[in-house]
Amino acid sequence: MKRDTRTAYRARAKATEAHVDAAVAEVKADRDAKYETARTASRLAEAQRVRFTAADLADATHVRTTLGWHEVVRVNAKTVTVKTAYSWDDRVLISKILEHRKVTS
Repeated sequence: MKRDTRTAYRARAKATEAHVDAAVAEVKADRDAKYETARTASRLAEAQRVRFTAADLADATHVRTTLGWHEVVRVNAKTVTVKTAYSWDDRVLISKILEHRKVTS
């Protein structure tokens, strides 16, 4: 009597697939937990960040954004115009400003 090997192969394949699926689900759950932790920390840091107004920036000569420090040209109600190394000036939203300084010469 000959044994049907296809059935044994299918059973092994099914068990292996279930094991792999469980491992993938575990990795995804771990990744999602890390993402949520980082997201919560980012939101908390954003909530604790100092918010500036146009009045706060009126006497500022330099402001810092995520791109670095910039020299202030003009302060508007919602934006700050900063110098660039090129022939034009850039506008930065006041909500994107991280720090400001008044440089005295």
